[in-house]
Amino acid sequence: MYADWARERVASGAAARLSMHDIAGTEWPLFGSVFFLRATENLDQAWQRAPTSDRPAVYARAAIDASADLLADPGQASWVQQHWGAAEYLSRENVFYRMLLIDGLATQLRLTGESPHRELLLQQVQGLARELAGSETGLLADYPEQTFPADVAAAWHAILRADAVLGTDHSALAAQGLRGFVDAMAPQFALPPYAWFGEEATEVRGCANAWLLHSAPFVWPQAARAWAARHREQFWSQGFWLSGWREFEHGRGDGFYMDVDSGPVLAGFGTSATAFGLGAARSLGDQREARAVALQAIAASVPLPNGRLLLPRLLSDVADAPLLGEAALLYNLSQPPAPGFGGTSPAPQWREVPGLVWLVLLVQWVLGPLVMLRAWVRLRQSWR
Repeated sequence: MYADWARERVASGAAARLSMHDIAGTEWPLFGSVFFLRATENLDQAWQRAPTSDRPAVYARAAIDASADLLADPGQASWVQQHWGAAEYLSRENVFYRMLLIDGLATQLRLTGESPHRELLLQQVQGLARELAGSETGLLADYPEQTFPADVAAAWHAILRADAVLGTDHSALAAQGLRGFVDAMAPQFALPPYAWFGEEATEVRGCANAWLLHSAPFVWPQAARAWAARHREQFWSQGFWLSGWREFEHGRGDGFYMDVDSGPVLAGFGTSATAFGLGAARSLGDQREARAVALQAIAASVPLPNGRLLLPRLLSDVADAPLLGEAALLYNLSQPPAPGFGGTSPAPQWREVPGLVWLVLLVQWVLGPLVMLRAWVRLRQSWR
């Protein structure tokens, strides 16, 4: 399915017709493709540790190549070409797009051992690493005057992941990149802000913390431990019905809020903060938090008869990125811990299971037999 969608997306030329301000239509197809590739890599690594049935790198080969082709297709970059210029979008800032390009193409190369985009990958790794290292602040912008530190951390992680398959080494530059996330660059809670708009820092937000902590344990493990502790203190909330991460710190934002990055925020709980907090918790080896959120995600996904998951599908973009939610869920559920963060998984306690999970199970236990009974009655009636 993913291969068919990706190839149709490229062939349609739909991306080139979108407004550069259509975030869901322009960013999400690429984001979803990277999630799919990373999830496939996670599954393939698990298969290598314990081979069973078909290997993910083999059965998903068509989708792997189609996803990489979509990422490398210049037609998918029309919105960043409008921001940075068609001649410079691959050589000047544009961190979010270039990070996705590097991460996705490196994952294809790791999974398959080959890639028609190897030269493009090498150029981007060397160019972006050099540009980040030369930045006065240690940061570069996603869009003009819009800099998101969590994307810079993800860019360094992508560069290091690419080093492993290209034979390059940017580890020393990545270590120096920490300067963009500490001291004056982290004015609230000693955490980097959600964004810098020009020279003005925004507040710290849960969705940005979650994305930062996907990458930071692999790049700056010591700093990641400190950031995780502050994030947990200020943003983790565990109640009877729900457990998860808040979009805003405790005491703020308990009503409804929504933007393209946070998703719906209900009673303080952030959709993106909690969904991507699952992957962050797994990267950090925080098994108790990861387990609670994973149980909620699985319970609330609402599987449909055709195999699709209702809630992830509803949180995707039907027109341009219909598979984003499911790819993101698989990626977050399969994310392995960073080296040195595995730890020992605590024994699960039923009291730690959020009430929402028990409620969904109860509804299923009640409705399931009722549906089966009704089907049996109708079957009996058809025999008469």
